[in-house]
Amino acid sequence: MRLIAFGDSLVAGAGDPDHLGWVGRAVAGRRAITLYNMGVRRETSADIATRWRAEALPRMADDEPMRIVFSFGANDCHPVGGAPRLGQAESLKNAQAMLSAAAVLCPVLLVGPPPMADPGVSARLEGLNENLKMLASRLKVPFIDVFQPLMADGLWRAEAIAWDGAHPGAGGYQRMADLVSAHPAWRSFTLAGEDSST
Repeated sequence: MRLIAFGDSLVAGAGDPDHLGWVGRAVAGRRAITLYNMGVRRETSADIATRWRAEALPRMADDEPMRIVFSFGANDCHPVGGAPRLGQAESLKNAQAMLSAAAVLCPVLLVGPPPMADPGVSARLEGLNENLKMLASRLKVPFIDVFQPLMADGLWRAEAIAWDGAHPGAGGYQRMADLVSAHPAWRSFTLAGEDSST
């Protein structure tokens, strides 16, 4: 199975000394899955919406199961000049466009954004997370909420504060990977990968 992950630096795994991030850790040990990590630092949902299709199509194959996972929001909510880079309405519009178009190509899954060390950004992310959850439900796209568990756990935020204020280390990414990989939606989403030997 081929799994394509689109998102920002948190998908890319910035700050992880092992360079796996949560996506690499969530599929660790599953040799039948070919992972394409397409996370790009500083990108908003608008940036991802512009590029995802052109980057997905060359990585897709007719003879293998395909999956696309999206995760974004931190840069949308990050302030520039006192205001978030993107308003929630624009973030949701971008999300709907990406999820709807990608679902035509193959099964799609959305992982909500993790919390940030900055309380103001985290508050905006919490609201966006809830709206993304409702949007995914309307579109019948599986959604994995990691915001509240990571906020309650505290390790993600502590590691982010210890480094650059935004990105955790190996421990935080492992906690997020554990949340994602244990979720029934992820297990069913990636199950086809266990049936492929190519």
